[in-house]
Order: sequence, then structure tokens, then C-alpha cells
Amino acid sequence: MRDIYAKMRSWQDQGLRTALATVVKTWRSSPRQAGASMIIGENLEIFGSVSGGCVEGAVAKEAVHSLERGESKLLSFGVSNEDAWKVGLSCGGGIKVLVRPFDQKSGLEAALLQELEDTVSGDGALTMLTALDSSGTVGWISDRSELLPSHWSAAQLEQVRAIHTRGVSAPFDMEASSYFAHVVPRKRQLLIIGAAHITVDLLKMAQQLGFSPRVIDPRGLFTDSIKGLCNEDRLHRAWPADVLPTLKLDQNCYAVLLTHDPKIDDQALHLLLPSGIRYIGALGSRKTHQRRLERLHAAGFSPEVTARIHGPVGMELGALTPAEIALSIVAEMTAVYNEVIP
Repeated sequence: MRDIYAKMRSWQDQGLRTALATVVKTWRSSPRQAGASMIIGENLEIFGSVSGGCVEGAVAKEAVHSLERGESKLLSFGVSNEDAWKVGLSCGGGIKVLVRPFDQKSGLEAALLQELEDTVSGDGALTMLTALDSSGTVGWISDRSELLPSHWSAAQLEQVRAIHTRGVSAPFDMEASSYFAHVVPRKRQLLIIGAAHITVDLLKMAQQLGFSPRVIDPRGLFTDSIKGLCNEDRLHRAWPADVLPTLKLDQNCYAVLLTHDPKIDDQALHLLLPSGIRYIGALGSRKTHQRRLERLHAAGFSPEVTARIHGPVGMELGALTPAEIALSIVAEMTAVYNEVIP
């Protein structure tokens, strides 16, 4: 989503009128989830996706009409709609897509774009609130500020704040009107404890999936080997005890320990295990992991707490090479994020 809004700003700065298409409802085996978006320029150039290719052409044509009329339109594609076969959506599901002009010269939408840029530049989250009729943007909630309709009740405000906190885009109703809360979530934070051969591939794959990585390793020789793959301000030639207490270790944060050095890994685990971090993975064989658990238990951590550690790290893929091991780690973090595994 960050890329889509950056591209929108770029197009509009060039004087290109732009429409925004967003999936606002899905059912059965739809190809994309609510919140998936693309932008369409008046020249029919598109960026992003609402269906993985099934309906983009039809949506783009409607978007140009929407720009010409200056009005929103709610489109439906599904097996119960004969138009679905024309656009190739025959996978047994369906989507509703809201197409609307998005004018950065409009006072509210210009303010929204600025708030979005300011929020996401600091890895914050923002929820855009849109009416599903022709009203367009009605407000937003971000980690920095709120702009909400004054006539909404306290209970209604709490309803939309709960959607923002949950971090999942969703439709909702207020009185007789329908709206969509479009969440641009915080980037998932990835803490890599240890710079090694696996770190190179893990950095590349994790960034492709939208993680914002940070590498911590007091061994300067190793951290120097990955310069250029990670922003300098997120590459720490320091001990975990010097860095981790300064970070927000919450459900948006994932950690992978790769050093094979108990002095470094154990120090990190002593800080990560009591935190609210979403995922902890530790490299090593089953014997190595068992010895790790014995040290942690001797230090006072209960088996219930140490059970949080995914060790040996990664999904079972029969991985052997650094790239394969990195793939298995990214796959396991994705499964945790999608709540496929705990």
C-alpha cells in the first residue's frame, strides 16, 4: 500500500488525474483480500492489483469513466454475476471493488495524503475511512492523529478505532450508511541477531515481503559483510542488550537468531522472551536447541515461556543452502503472521 500511494503522489504531481480502486468485500475463494488496491491513471496506466489479473482490465475501464463523471462506483464480480466470465473470475469466489476519483487538490484528500506520508515514513499505521456511496473520504485514524465525522457517536468512534487497532481492512455500517476502513498497517519489523551467510538471503527475501529489517551483531567483521543490504541506521555493531531495550518489541515484531554463539543469542533471548514480540526463531540443530533450552531453564525461564522459540528455526523444507534456509524462515514467519501456525 505504501508503494501505491507513493505512485499516486508521483502521477498527480505530473498532472495525471488518478482513480483509486479498492477491494471492499470478498466471499468464498476470492483472489485478493479486502484492502487490496490499485490506481488507474486517466491514460489507463495501472499500478497495483485488485484480483491478481482477473478483473483489472474491467476495473480500469470503469475507473476512467469514474474520472470522467467525477463519481464513485461500486463494482461486483463473482460467479453469480455473468460479467465474471467476461473478466475471467471463475474461481468460485467474488469481490466488490470501489472505484473512485482521488483528487489530491481536494482539501480532505490532500490532508489525508500528507498524513499518510508523515505516518508511514515513521513506520506508523493509518486507516482511511471511505463512504461506499459518492461521498469519498470521510476521515482517518493514524498512529499520530484522528480526523473523524463530528456527528458519529462515542460508540461508533470506538468501533472504527477497534478496526484500526486490529489492523485489518473491513467494511462497516454507521446508521443507514456503509463505509470501508482501509488499513495501511505498520511495516512488520524483523530483528536479525547475527550477520552470517543466511543473513544475506534472509534480508533480501524479507524485504520483498514487506518486512523492515534490523541487524544486530557486535562482531564488526560480520556486520561489515552485509553493508548495502540494510540501511546503515538499522545495522547495529552492538550487543543485543545495548539495542533491544530501545526498540518496541510488540506483535508487529519478529526476531531470528543466527549467530550460533550462546553469548549473543542467549543475551537476546533473555530480553525477547518476556516481551510481546510476535515470533522468535533460533538457528541450530535439535541438539543445539535442547542445550539452549537447558541454559534458559537454568536461568529461570519456564518451559511454557521457552516454548515460544521456534527452534530449529524455519519450516521443514529439507533446506540445505543458505538461500533455502532463509526461505524456510520467511515461510515460517509468514505462517505465523497468517495464523496458520502459533
